[in-house]
Amino acid sequence: MPGTRDLPALNFPPVSPLPNRRRNSPPPLASRFYTTYGLTIASQLELPELEALPPEAGPDIHIRIGEVAGQLEDAELSTPWLQCSGNCCQFLLDRIARYRVEQGMSIRVDRRLGPACGSTTDEGDLRVYLLGSALGALLHQRHWLPLHISAVQTPSGVWGFAGDSGAGKSTLAAWLHYRYGWKLVSDDVGVIKPEETHPTLYPGPPRLKLWKDALERLGIDRQGLVRDLTRTEKFHLNRHLGFTHDSEQLKTLVMLERVPADEKASIEPVEGVEAFRIVMSALYLPEWGQRFNGPARLMQYGADLARQIRVYRYRRPWSLEKVEESLVPLMQHIHDGAGHAS
Repeated sequence: MPGTRDLPALNFPPVSPLPNRRRNSPPPLASRFYTTYGLTIASQLELPELEALPPEAGPDIHIRIGEVAGQLEDAELSTPWLQCSGNCCQFLLDRIARYRVEQGMSIRVDRRLGPACGSTTDEGDLRVYLLGSALGALLHQRHWLPLHISAVQTPSGVWGFAGDSGAGKSTLAAWLHYRYGWKLVSDDVGVIKPEETHPTLYPGPPRLKLWKDALERLGIDRQGLVRDLTRTEKFHLNRHLGFTHDSEQLKTLVMLERVPADEKASIEPVEGVEAFRIVMSALYLPEWGQRFNGPARLMQYGADLARQIRVYRYRRPWSLEKVEESLVPLMQHIHDGAGHAS
């Protein structure tokens, strides 16, 4: 996991009860309510990256502040920063927090860092891992299919863009939104629920992550934007108004690949085993999927999705100065499919 290091054991001195005096537990912290991935969340932590909701009686998941032990009992997998047992896991991030994720229903966050660290948790860093790795593990525990894609609502339905880090997923989605007015559905992660008849994409946090040069090219002011945790020239547009909050049926998945500057952009349909491989390569945190779904179930999910959607490979030279030129074959396929969108 990026940015993780061995976490020293948290050794707190025992607290002796006061004689002849009743000990009262502190009242529970009030919960705020949010939505993401089609879930209602009751959280004792403020999550400004998410869309707020009025209080609800039966939230889907709870995020609570509490103690997380340094070692998970009966752990089947145990490393200095990660333990797993059954449908439960916890990970320990040095100078950030401890997170325990259980049954696809709850996340407990322990912000005690111990005297060795000498500082309190940065709230922004804590939420990055909470909304990333912890929530990703919870989605896999629910036997859902989180995809590491950016997606937009095109004239021929929702198109998702997958690819390696740096392939230009977010930049392409932002370009289509700002230049053509198409709504953003998701950036970074969207979720498919395999039990549903149609492959509906449930959007994650309405957050767009763009590099400095893309922001400049699109005319977006960096003032007030949140700098990425690990990339000094990448910025987050949190609660971005360009996103739709509605779930939409995923029609197409496009694998982005870069080619040399002297090659022309091209797009081709992909079917069968290769389409399956592209779907599986788009999984978010595949190691969690393996653990909580098992290889057979996960492969079945991927095979089903590959049959339900169109899959393409889009190869183009990546240059912000020549984006429109490279977009020609992609836009042709999008508009050709508009008449067939259901």
